[in-house]
Amino acid sequence: MALLVKLGTSVLLFAALVVAMSFVLFSCSSAAGHCSPVVPCNATTCFEYCQKNNYKNFQTSCSPGQYYPICCCWTRGAALL
Repeated sequence: MALLVKLGTSVLLFAALVVAMSFVLFSCSSAAGHCSPVVPCNATTCFEYCQKNNYKNFQTSCSPGQYYPICCCWTRGAALL
């Protein structure tokens, strides 16, 4: 009987860990932001692109894409429309 209680507790703790990790991963992915091709991609054009799309509290980054540079609007929260 004690073995069943111990096993049940272990399964419950594992399930709680899986749920907690899914919340963490979901929150990170929703706060990631949005990336789109912007030509030319530099600090000014990327900032203006993010501002034009109503992002608040964002940070910009340009990275090489397959055909065109990609501007990413990294936010601490979700974007407004």
